[in-house]
Amino acid sequence: MLVRRLIARLLDWLLVLVVAWPLVHEPVLVVLCAAVYDALLLRLNTLGKALTGLRVVGPASGLNLRRVLARTLITTALPGAGAVLVLTGLGWREPALMAGLGWQQPWVVIGGHVSGGSAGWLSSLLLVGGFVLLVLSVVEALDLRGTRTWHDRKAGTAVVRLKVAQSQR
Repeated sequence: MLVRRLIARLLDWLLVLVVAWPLVHEPVLVVLCAAVYDALLLRLNTLGKALTGLRVVGPASGLNLRRVLARTLITTALPGAGAVLVLTGLGWREPALMAGLGWQQPWVVIGGHVSGGSAGWLSSLLLVGGFVLLVLSVVEALDLRGTRTWHDRKAGTAVVRLKVAQSQR
């Protein structure tokens, strides 16, 4: 079940990346697109879950907005923020959105007013913070008990395998 869930998540992220990146060229917006994709399709089924035969279910009352947002925050927004911080800490910058808004990114301002050696602490801090978020996301996803991981227990959801229709009798 864990491998299926991982494959489903990777397929969903890949789909969002392929569709959103050419349109926005901004990692933060790609993460936002992934969160919106996940939240909007959670009640139905994401493409990755459909291809791997999985479905997110809630209690008998269904998946309300609070459950959907809690699960999306933990499963999509936190690891996405971690990936953005790691990329930023490694020196990768795609300032399309912020430059378009006329806003200077913090590392540009700090680097311009502080000597080059002092600005290195900021990239290290971003890199470590991103790795911490990614590690926490992996650890919570590996905390699988039956059909529920930590984020499922917190959001009141579970991931189940869809029944395959028996064509032979």
